[in-house]
Amino acid sequence: MSLKLYSESTLIAQLGQRLREHRLRRNLLQKELAEKAGISVSALKKLESDGKVTLENFMKVVFALRLEREMTGLFQLPAMSIAQVEALKAPTRQRAAKRRARPAAQDAGRTRGNHEK
Repeated sequence: MSLKLYSESTLIAQLGQRLREHRLRRNLLQKELAEKAGISVSALKKLESDGKVTLENFMKVVFALRLEREMTGLFQLPAMSIAQVEALKAPTRQRAAKRRARPAAQDAGRTRGNHEK
């Protein structure tokens, strides 16, 4: 199943369903997995049905199912080329540039709501 552009709630629900599939492949009852993860059965049911649990409970189930390796790849930055590494060495801006004030001559001819083009 590929991840497409989903809403947050849809993606969360799919992650819960995937954890359910892993539980079933391991032939574990919800009660057994909940005990192993150290969470309540109702929290596990909520996770598997709509995914709406705390991040901590989500991770407890991930570790109980021994899926932590799959989690380590999330949000990793992609490998960079030598040119990209060199570009990072260039000084980076710390703040935005100040806006330049308009010369007084330009502002003198303008009145409120009547701008020249």
